Amino acid sequence: MSSGITKEEEQRRRAVLRERYLIFLQKAAHKSAIIGTCENTKLTATIKSFQLSSEHVIVENLATPIGNIPKAVLRSTDIVKIQIDPKQTTTN
Repeated sequence: MSSGITKEEEQRRRAVLRERYLIFLQKAAHKSAIIGTCENTKLTATIKSFQLSSEHVIVENLATPIGNIPKAVLRSTDIVKIQIDPKQTTTN
């Protein structure tokens, strides 16, 4: 809050970000995604769900540079970004 933002404004901004995050979690389920990792690796997978604590992402058909894995659990701390085709999100 060092930039002169009031406590109420900070709380409102955090609420907006939280809402966007929850919408993303809902819309991302059962969608194909490109996942970037902290090791600069690009993975592709179908997102099945997110653990309630957001510590893990459950995926299927995970394609990695060294092979494919039918089902996997990814640590959220290893993920830098998740990219979903915007056309896929309009059906949800």
